[in-house]
Amino acid sequence: MSTPASNRTNPLAPWHGRLVVLAGIAVVALNARLMVAVVSPIITIITRDLPLTNVHEEIIGAASPACFALFGLISPWLGRKFGLEPMIIVALAVSSVGVLGRTTVHTPAGFIVWSVLSLAGAGIGNVITPPLIKKYFPDRVAAVTGTYTFFAALSTALPPLFIYNIAQATGWRFSIGVWAAVGVAGLVPWIIVALSPSRAPRHAPGAEHHHSPKPVWKFKVAWGITVVFIGNSMIVYTMFTWLPHMLRDSGISDHAAALYLGVFTVTSLPGSLLTPILAARLKRTWILPVVFFSGYVVSFTALAINPGHLTLLWILISRFGDCFFPYAITMINLRTRTTRGSIAMSGFVQTVGYTFAIIGPWGFGFLHSLTGNWHIPMIAVIAYLPVMLVGGLIAANSEPADI
Repeated sequence: MSTPASNRTNPLAPWHGRLVVLAGIAVVALNARLMVAVVSPIITIITRDLPLTNVHEEIIGAASPACFALFGLISPWLGRKFGLEPMIIVALAVSSVGVLGRTTVHTPAGFIVWSVLSLAGAGIGNVITPPLIKKYFPDRVAAVTGTYTFFAALSTALPPLFIYNIAQATGWRFSIGVWAAVGVAGLVPWIIVALSPSRAPRHAPGAEHHHSPKPVWKFKVAWGITVVFIGNSMIVYTMFTWLPHMLRDSGISDHAAALYLGVFTVTSLPGSLLTPILAARLKRTWILPVVFFSGYVVSFTALAINPGHLTLLWILISRFGDCFFPYAITMINLRTRTTRGSIAMSGFVQTVGYTFAIIGPWGFGFLHSLTGNWHIPMIAVIAYLPVMLVGGLIAANSEPADI
């Protein structure tokens, strides 16, 4: 039997013409959190050279969600105005310059300023990438989102595993600056895409222009995804900033605390890869947020009681909870109908999510300073988990928004 003409000319058959885009998405994801993940594990080494105080650490911790929120707010407009592909190139370039810039400073203020620039580039990339997935891979949203969230998790997992030893051997400046190579490498596939429209057409299926009569914030599903994103962002950036401190105060060595942070990040990789596929294929999607919620409740309760006891076990169980992140990213595309809708949803979810996530690192540190222990800050984190569960259930049980 001959192949129908529609199939012979299908631009989406199988991955033809889109492997360069897939590589570009993977490198953007790999660059997404590097500038955050490289600081906390070697903060004691950095402070030997730069007089960073606890206040500076709180500012650095809060700068990540703050920059992601601010640039998440303007990224949808930038993407529509200048195009998704040019903006992802700008994002990677700005991020790389910021990473390199903070290796040259000699004051805490300089370190913070260059960090903000690197985070600005990452913030634009965060919002632009989900619409790129929907634009170029409308037939493989789950698989490509799994690739994206896997490499995003990898971007937090790699530095804690190696950076402490690298910093001891070469100094903190080289150990931080070397990661700029990832952003520079990411420019290559996107420049190829931008200069080769025939390879990756700008108006791929799924990029149709559909104007909704309602703004994105009027859809219940948008708020469901957002409260999930808020909670997981608060948890991630709080743990990046304070988990090593909490473990050291429980009697764990600096090196071991850095390794535990590495385990905390690297063991989220399987969930980052599998969650988008499960979210797209499970008929009873509501099971996923229930499992994620349970993982966070069990692990954080145990860490609140005694973070120095069975630490590895509780960190591993907490990785079920971290699946809330790939779940939220996947739902941005599964609960919108067009690329334009995905841009709007991604911008809304990440702007609101990261705005509230600023509370995490700052509030956690404030409660610790106020009470002198880690129990109350951990209880505050646990108190938000039921809200995440409700948001996850709303996202699971909602129809795609008409955008």
